[in-house]
Amino acid sequence: MNKLLLILIAVMLLTGFRAPNGNIISKGDFSDKLLINLGKPTVRTDLGLVQTRAFGGIVYIKREVWNYKIDQYNYRFIIENGQIVADHWTRF
Repeated sequence: MNKLLLILIAVMLLTGFRAPNGNIISKGDFSDKLLINLGKPTVRTDLGLVQTRAFGGIVYIKREVWNYKIDQYNYRFIIENGQIVADHWTRF
């Protein structure tokens, strides 16, 4: 039982990005959570509108890439219609 509990806690901690103030930011969260915890992005790139089909019609989705530099790490978040859909980090 203890092993299962430890594995469950480890998985929960590794599923998202932990901001410097301790909050966990993960895919599916709104971009407001990034602004509150990390402030304005270092670089904000607009990818324009992406055309997709939904509900029997055409829907346009606004895509952006937000880059943050925290210590020696670079974090990149892809935002679609105000929601985090992907995150990536690199060192240096």
